[in-house]
Amino acid sequence: MTKNKIIIVGSGLIGRLMALYLGRQGHDVHLYDKSNKKGVGSAARAAGGMLTPFSESLIADPEIVKMGMQGISLWPEILASLKEYTFFQQKGSLVISHTQDVGDMQRFVRHIQTRWPQCDMQKLNRSQLLDLEPEIARRFNSAIYLPQEGQLGNRKLMSALTHQLEIEGINWYLNREVSNVSKGKITCNGQTILADLVIDCRGTGAADDLKSLRAVRGELFQLFAPEVNILRPVRLMHPHYHLYIAPKPNKHYVIGATEIESDNTGPMTVRSALELLSAAYSVHPGFAEAQIKEQVSACRPALSDNFPAIYSENGLIRINGLYRHGFLLAPIVLQQALVAVSDQLSSSIVNLSDSRLKNPLIKQVS
Repeated sequence: MTKNKIIIVGSGLIGRLMALYLGRQGHDVHLYDKSNKKGVGSAARAAGGMLTPFSESLIADPEIVKMGMQGISLWPEILASLKEYTFFQQKGSLVISHTQDVGDMQRFVRHIQTRWPQCDMQKLNRSQLLDLEPEIARRFNSAIYLPQEGQLGNRKLMSALTHQLEIEGINWYLNREVSNVSKGKITCNGQTILADLVIDCRGTGAADDLKSLRAVRGELFQLFAPEVNILRPVRLMHPHYHLYIAPKPNKHYVIGATEIESDNTGPMTVRSALELLSAAYSVHPGFAEAQIKEQVSACRPALSDNFPAIYSENGLIRINGLYRHGFLLAPIVLQQALVAVSDQLSSSIVNLSDSRLKNPLIKQVS
């Protein structure tokens, strides 16, 4: 095949995956980012790594749920191609509610039964909950178990991708401010750099070029809780927010829920902190003695319909709008983006199976 020069701007999750897979196809890939290899400030760091499409189906588009289930099935293939270990499990998730919020739980159950019959939802009584997650059963007498769901270690994955890009010799330019992205060229530090194809993966950084793009602030805590032993993701139903607890290796937990229509990347507010931490404590008393290791705030890129999109025009592809579903949808977005690249460069190579969806994300731009 012809070796094409491809510039990718933005080394968040999608940027790294695109660089890796296009490099494996034999292209001359050049990856640019304004940050460092840790991706400080990226949406990928401010995430729980939840792979829970059914849990989120009340507030997510049905197509997001369908793509999410496809995405979960593809993650093992992607992770198996990385030399460095990364955390992945598909042991299901739990949905719980306090007594005063049982109405929200009942609404969720009806929604799953009516809209998603393919979901293997299981209603657990206290005895069953004791067998599955005994420490949750200390304060809850019932739960909903969704065995098809899972999670991955978002930061471990970003680290593994960093290592893999280095192993595979991808050209990576860090701390480089790209001021302009256009067809077949970028402007970096005042210099115009040409390519056969430019791929824009800047997330919220592309706001000037995508008028329908907006920022949605997400906030979370990373806790070290040696007195807590929760094995799988837990979502707490609440009328105003859906708190999630994502267990990580070595007694670490990510606690998150907040979603604010704002491009402010400043520290978390007292109100958000109180809501998150008090809700976590209401699930497990062991969180009272947990150490706060980190408080993270970042802005997620969202389009007007909260749906991801791949805008393709001659010499330029823009990938954006993964919103709060970045890790859930990344494999499907990667599939479709590789198809868009293949279409532009007249190449037939796409490394992941089932690359064309019934409802493709690719939007041709004239």
